[in-house]
Parts: sequence; C-alpha cells; structure tokens
Amino acid sequence: MTLKTLAFMFVIAGMLIAAGCSAPAALPAATGTPAGEKVLPMSGNVTLGSGNKTINAFIHSIELDAKAENETGRTVTIYVAAKNTGTEPVMFVWFSKLTDANGNSYGGINVSHKGSGARTAWITPGDTEAARDYIDRLTNQDLGVLSKGAVLDVYFFEKSGPDGTIGAEPDYHVAWTIEPGAILG
Repeated sequence: MTLKTLAFMFVIAGMLIAAGCSAPAALPAATGTPAGEKVLPMSGNVTLGSGNKTINAFIHSIELDAKAENETGRTVTIYVAAKNTGTEPVMFVWFSKLTDANGNSYGGINVSHKGSGARTAWITPGDTEAARDYIDRLTNQDLGVLSKGAVLDVYFFEKSGPDGTIGAEPDYHVAWTIEPGAILG
C-alpha cells in the first residue's frame, strides 16, 4: 500500500466519522452560529456556567407588537429565561439576533434593545428571571421571511463586580431554531 493510498483512506475515514457524528441544523445556511455549535430546538434548554455559577437558559416567549397606523417598522420582543441552578447569585446582559432563511440578520451584540440588550437583576439560587430583549424596525417583508422560520442567537455576558461590568466578548452563545409561524408578519 502506497503512502498516497493510505492518506486517501484516512481522509475518507475522517469524512465518514464526521458525517456520522453530526446532525444538520434547521436552516443551515442561516444559522449565524459558529461551525460546530449545536442549534437547539425552540423548546430546548441549556445549562451555562460551571461550579457555583450555573444557569439553565430557555426561550420564555416571542411576541410581535401590534400593527400601527403610521408604521415605520414593527418590534419582535424576545423573552429568554434564566434559572439559577448554582449556589451563588448571578446577573446577566444578553443580546438577541434573528437570522432568517435568506441569511439576513436582525439585532445582535450592541444592537438589540436599542444597543443595551436584555438585563437581569441579581438572580438568586433557585430563582428564574425572564428578561426582555427586542429587535425593532422590522418591515412587513422582513417579518414575512422570519415567519417562515429563523434562528435565534443569544449572546450572554455575565456581569461582575459591584458596578456590574461586562467583558468585551460574550461568556456564552446559544442558538435556537425558531419554528415557522412563531413570528407572524
């Protein structure tokens, strides 16, 4: 067996292993999620953190505001809940980003909630808080595409210190598939 044949066999074996270990995410072209990260179903939850500081995060609700007469764009409100499953109080800021099936993104870090993101108070152990984030100025056309399904990326920043400062990079990133019809345009 030549070295070339052996190398070819390793490449094929690696591709077969990779294919067997991965599952396609909904709307794969529009996830906005870094390669290798899992996209959770809309009803999914995830544990973030470690040790004494852990939370269980999940989508609480997604709402579309009422249509206005002089509409310049509508607002999608996103409530993500965080249950403190650790033993120490925690405080978070998070930013939401919606990506539609065409790959268009709305919101994101320093954009959603007019740039300030969703903010929690101190969440004590055993308690749950659902903080409100929103993405505004969505046109009817934007909402029409988003109503066909989307991916919600949420970037979590843990606040620290007495003044509640956050780092420059998110501490956690979670993506959920938003089912068709959950956002109605």
